[in-house]
Amino acid sequence: MLIFEAPDDKFRASAGAFITNKDRNAVLAFQRVNRKGSRQLPQGGIKIGETPLDAIYRELEEETGITSDSLVLIGEYPEWITYELPEKLRSKKHGRGQTQKFFYFEYIGEEKDIDLVNVRDKEFSEFYWVDPNDVVNKSINFRKGIYKKLVKYLEENLKK
Repeated sequence: MLIFEAPDDKFRASAGAFITNKDRNAVLAFQRVNRKGSRQLPQGGIKIGETPLDAIYRELEEETGITSDSLVLIGEYPEWITYELPEKLRSKKHGRGQTQKFFYFEYIGEEKDIDLVNVRDKEFSEFYWVDPNDVVNKSINFRKGIYKKLVKYLEENLKK
């Protein structure tokens, strides 16, 4: 008997980080190991019992080596924002897409403290300090809308 299991139609709860330099005119963007030329902001799933802020601190350390003492929290996007994955990228883990709570940080650490090699999760191969709009322009299509909202909020509410 063939049993068909329908794909999960849920959206995974996750947290994201928009990390700026001290002048807030550049953002820390990452290139995924499997997506050369694309830019992405750090993000990751929220575990049961974890707050979104705790989740992004954990994810940052696991994926980039950046610890909470290298960051100053400067803001929070006022609402949860959601993106839908193309069907071919859906999975049991990610479901139909993600709904995310994003936080804005100013990076006060040193560049040498960003470590993409000696980390638990090797998701990224490179990092760059870029104009915030570069993240939008070089992101994968399904994230562009979220990144546009994040850049607009930064420019309207969190610029020095």
